[in-house]
Amino acid sequence: MMEKIKELDIAEMIEREGGRDFMIDLNIPFPDTSISDNMLIRNGVLIILCKSGNGVIVIDGKQYRLANNNVIILPENHIIEPITPALMERVSIIAVSVDYILNMPSPIDTNIFGYSRYISAIKVADDKFDDLMSYYRFIYKETLQESKYKAEIIHSIFYALILEIIAEYEKMFVFDTTNNIKADNLTDRFFKLLAVNYRKYRSVQFYAEQMNLTPKYLSTVVKRKSGRPILDWIHEAILIDAKMLLRTTELTVQQIAEQLNFSSPSAFVQFVKKHTGHTPTELK
Repeated sequence: MMEKIKELDIAEMIEREGGRDFMIDLNIPFPDTSISDNMLIRNGVLIILCKSGNGVIVIDGKQYRLANNNVIILPENHIIEPITPALMERVSIIAVSVDYILNMPSPIDTNIFGYSRYISAIKVADDKFDDLMSYYRFIYKETLQESKYKAEIIHSIFYALILEIIAEYEKMFVFDTTNNIKADNLTDRFFKLLAVNYRKYRSVQFYAEQMNLTPKYLSTVVKRKSGRPILDWIHEAILIDAKMLLRTTELTVQQIAEQLNFSSPSAFVQFVKKHTGHTPTELK
């Protein structure tokens, strides 16, 4: 029997609460009550600073064990499996629309979507978590002020917060791509490889070879752990990057095709049309 999935539309929720593109400390379900159904994130990003937690949270079929000082980032199309309020005891939440992220200076947009899509929850050191909470409190304070430059101040502080989080992710993703890759399981190893290689390598064969596995075995493991075929993840990584470049830069279709290592602009157009139903020009 197919599991029931509820949608959490971030943009709609922000608008309902009277905000526009950005809200802090929203009254979203899981800090206060248990979730009995799977929840699908739509049209936005949730950034959760979890001071204390206990147990395992399952996102896109991957298990993340929570303790203290976790940062959880949930971009759109992530599925959170049923959880209880005891799992995350002390959390601070920022919700933003996709457009708000896209208006951040590059390479913020690509990095935050890219890294967090493959590893949604990370643990940071005590002092670094305190730094992140300082940004959070500063943003929250500004939301209560009436200032001519209120929106610009919040945007700048949020930009700094995201930079700090990306720096923590990069500590995890800068690694030797030989046989010495260290990760908790094969799926994490694949996602880390994908995050730094998807522009150049799009075959399952490449990732399997890097991990000394057969393509069939790697495909089976990723599908079992994440609930999605391995090619879905590879194609999604390219599409996310393509959409970012189309919407946030003045690059031509040919230049983007070259950046993403397509053999020709027409091959890039065909790829985008196949996976989105739209041409690259229509996605601008």
